[in-house]
Amino acid sequence: MANRKETRIGKLPPRYTFILNPYTDARFTRCPGCDQKMKQRKLPLFIHVDPMNPVVLNKTCRYCPDCDLLIVHQDELEAQLAALFAGHDPSLIGNDYLVLGTVERQAWREGMEQPKDIPEMLEHLHDFKEVHTIRPAGWYPADEPDAQEQQPEKPAATTRRKAKRRRKRSRRR
Repeated sequence: MANRKETRIGKLPPRYTFILNPYTDARFTRCPGCDQKMKQRKLPLFIHVDPMNPVVLNKTCRYCPDCDLLIVHQDELEAQLAALFAGHDPSLIGNDYLVLGTVERQAWREGMEQPKDIPEMLEHLHDFKEVHTIRPAGWYPADEPDAQEQQPEKPAATTRRKAKRRRKRSRRR
């Protein structure tokens, strides 16, 4: 295995495993990793909008403290970006964007009072530890590249039973 140097944009240590949820019918009330109830956390997200427009947007996200997982719903994020750019520069609405990480709350507040330039914001940026993608469950053709790797494994029967019991107990409470 070759040593691979990770490229980091932010100067602070990485935080959170990140998922941008493109599906409007999946809202993730439970963590996909540990099946615990997701919490909500409002965080300033550092977003790069093409061609060269960095934005820090304070956004409510789904959060699992056990897995340190952060899920942002793409449709909500795009609606907030569109509302922001409608007043400033309507030509940016619909441009490609990339969520790069989270900014420290104090730096975000200071930036609201007195805007900071990009190098200053990068001093207060936490990159993501990992970025995952979501794929709907189902059957995929065998000739699709990496089809075996991308399909989620079916949990063992005992795991499914335990999860079912846990959900039943939580409904009774």
